[in-house]
Amino acid sequence: MKGRGRIALGLMVLAVLVLVLLRGNANTNRSPSHASSSDAPDGTSALRLYADALGHASGLIEGGFNLPSTAGLLFIFTPGPFTADEVQQVNTWVTAGGVLVYAAEDGDPQLDAQFGLGRSSRQIPAAAQAPAPVFGGIESVSGAEAARAFNPTPSQVPLLRNRGHDAIALREAVGQGVVVALTDPLILCNGYLEKADNGRFAADLMAMTPAGGRVWFDEFHHGATANGPPETAWMTTPWGLALVWAVLILFVGLALRGRAFGPTISLRPRADRSTAEYASAVGSLLHRTGARRVTLETLLSASRRAVAERIGLGSSVSSDRLTSTIPQRAPAAAAELANAEREIDQASLSEPEVLAVARRLHDLAYPMAATSPRKETA
Repeated sequence: MKGRGRIALGLMVLAVLVLVLLRGNANTNRSPSHASSSDAPDGTSALRLYADALGHASGLIEGGFNLPSTAGLLFIFTPGPFTADEVQQVNTWVTAGGVLVYAAEDGDPQLDAQFGLGRSSRQIPAAAQAPAPVFGGIESVSGAEAARAFNPTPSQVPLLRNRGHDAIALREAVGQGVVVALTDPLILCNGYLEKADNGRFAADLMAMTPAGGRVWFDEFHHGATANGPPETAWMTTPWGLALVWAVLILFVGLALRGRAFGPTISLRPRADRSTAEYASAVGSLLHRTGARRVTLETLLSASRRAVAERIGLGSSVSSDRLTSTIPQRAPAAAAELANAEREIDQASLSEPEVLAVARRLHDLAYPMAATSPRKETA
């Protein structure tokens, strides 16, 4: 049974690896949203390089949808949902003199409503020609086989029509700016710029960039939000994602099929340590660190307190009063304490000397213990 479980788990991990790798390879060959970061045939990375080659500095709107304060040209390709605030920001930017090239198969409902773009519900042949010489040298363009048609209003000028005179691209003045809308984004994508007059059409669009402005690409609505930490960037790659899934499956499999190595043993209740253990631990620490002076000063202070209690002063008396009172009530003990203090002040003490002083201080603090016979050490 265990062997079968391991084989099943291994097959699951292998299946995840294969699926993730296939998914990763597929994603590198397609870009349904026509991202400017994609080199796929339906990506728009070549369009951005084309803008740079034509002398128009390019940039990306990512991390947050914040349009520049100066006029420029903005490409929006098949975006994700726009909010009302973002649509208003685009309208304000275009009205102030910006140029918007909005290319999307189905469009965003809020953007379409803002600029009065009506789209047909049916697909029409997308091969198109320029009905009027709005752009110089543009006769025909080539992209998708089918696209939706615009229903132009009187203020919208068709730029491209198919043989059935359906408009697939139009232009509209909005305030001081211009909106150019397309229902076939492939005309401007990597694998199509060399077809028909697509490249010239792209160049003419970028020539509309206001003087001193830049060519911008909206990648925020393709999911390019604030950049994550580089330490986790590997998790977004096909191999990284496969590894994450493999680890997750292994963890879940081991958790479900895990077996204990023996019976559960309850922890013993924690017992309080004795005072002798603390004293032994402190003594061992002082011995290992060579803190002989500290040891003797501690013993001297404790012995002084013990003598004070023995002569009736109590342990809460201040050190100044102890120093002045002990010589009056116990002159012999005061002399012994003073002698020990002088020995401690010496530059160095050997370990036998430290032991001798400690014994004298102990006998002074506990005279009853000093009268009892000590065991001789070998």
